[in-house]
Amino acid sequence: MMGGNVMNANSGVGKPGGGSTSAGRGGKESVCLVMAILCMLVPRFLPPVGGLSTEALTVLGIFLGSLAMWIGISIDWPCLLTLAAIGFMPSIGFGKTFAGAFGNTTVAFLLFTFMLVYPLSKTNFVRRCTVLFITNRFARRGPWSFVSFLLAAVTFMGLFVSPSVLFVAFMPFLEDIYEVLELKKGGKTGNMLMMGTAFCISLSSGMTAIGHVWPTMAIGYYKAATGIDINQFQYMAMGIPSGVILITLLILGFRFLYRPNDIQDLDPDKVMHLKGTVPAADRKEKIILFSMGLAVFLWVAPSLLRGILSDLYSAINGLSTAMPPLLSCIILYIARHDGSPILDFKETVSKGILWGSILMTGTATWLGSCLTNPDIGISDWLSSTLSPMTAGLGASGLVAFFMVWAVAETNFSSNIVTTTVVSSVALSVMSALPEGVVHMGAVLCMIGFAASISNMTPAGQSTVNTVAIGSGWTNARSMFIWGAYLAVLAVLLLCFFTYPFASLFI
Repeated sequence: MMGGNVMNANSGVGKPGGGSTSAGRGGKESVCLVMAILCMLVPRFLPPVGGLSTEALTVLGIFLGSLAMWIGISIDWPCLLTLAAIGFMPSIGFGKTFAGAFGNTTVAFLLFTFMLVYPLSKTNFVRRCTVLFITNRFARRGPWSFVSFLLAAVTFMGLFVSPSVLFVAFMPFLEDIYEVLELKKGGKTGNMLMMGTAFCISLSSGMTAIGHVWPTMAIGYYKAATGIDINQFQYMAMGIPSGVILITLLILGFRFLYRPNDIQDLDPDKVMHLKGTVPAADRKEKIILFSMGLAVFLWVAPSLLRGILSDLYSAINGLSTAMPPLLSCIILYIARHDGSPILDFKETVSKGILWGSILMTGTATWLGSCLTNPDIGISDWLSSTLSPMTAGLGASGLVAFFMVWAVAETNFSSNIVTTTVVSSVALSVMSALPEGVVHMGAVLCMIGFAASISNMTPAGQSTVNTVAIGSGWTNARSMFIWGAYLAVLAVLLLCFFTYPFASLFI
């Protein structure tokens, strides 16, 4: 069932003429690569221009060349070219480059979190959690109660599971739900459930930084620029309430604007047939859930002690955000089930870790540090160049500018690229403003959140959006219209609610 959906989503690849398409793609990638190399090389031989030193021009050239490769080629191996270009700068060198890209807690945090989450995807947790949400007596009060609890289920799981992994794992069970409810393709209710699932899974990846790349990158940029760390509790205090409000507004939009004409045919009691299809959690799954719970507890609990036991808070918080998943992974490597370790190292590093995302995170974090380095001078140049505009915008206008930019770009390009570009420019501009004008930490966290509002086009969340459209339950037009609806709501919410609320915690 799932294989058919994936085939449909990518059906254009194997059609006649696919060879010419591949050739065209190869030609486009070659052009992007040549442009990127020129951007990285030419500025090294230019004299200072417009207040920018040769070194600053070189960093800007590396930045633009990297963007060309990340957008036109991929986000994995081109990072190696970016690292080499930075490493050959005399003022930086390869020692600082490798230490800055790979010797930071952001990379370690992602590495251990990917390891920790991987074994959960191999259990029946997704089905069991969904059944628990949609078969309770409150979910069966009516069609809209069922819709709300179904979307709440995928949102909850998405708080700590990668959106691509969760959506692919959830799709077969969603097909089972369609079958039990006797929904037909082409109906508005089936379309709404597919869109809602895709939107909520994507949105949940911005509500926490647990195993999610773009929030982790935004936090990493802020720490690299200021030396100040934002912990998991602070980010979730901003992300979870904002996400819950957005999902509520999405459901209200479905109910009062979309108004599916077949919603009354949905009988929530029919899903009770699914309750006996999921086996009870075994010892292995319980140990996995305990390990994940321990990591979340160590992320959140110290912040609750901040005003009571400040010394204990400082001691635990000083161990970095990478310590909890590291400890939990050790437990899973030691614990055994049926004579074998619960977490197999070789399998995990080959299948469970998104190495491209880790390489991109390390590279982009170090590139962002170079862009905001006061010795290179790009921040001062950006500040003086943009000061006429920023002076007229004020604090609220600046926040709105970066939120509109982030939400618009993430719907047409990679979430990671969006976070990199918008965060780098935002840091450069805001670091030159008088202290207290704009809450820099709040804005950076909001950019990480905004990067998850990405369901208008297949390019926004390639796996989630493409598989959803290819499933036949929804279509590109519906995804674009309702993705735009969610995007507009997100910008308004981020500007008028999230920013002042986040400023209280971050």
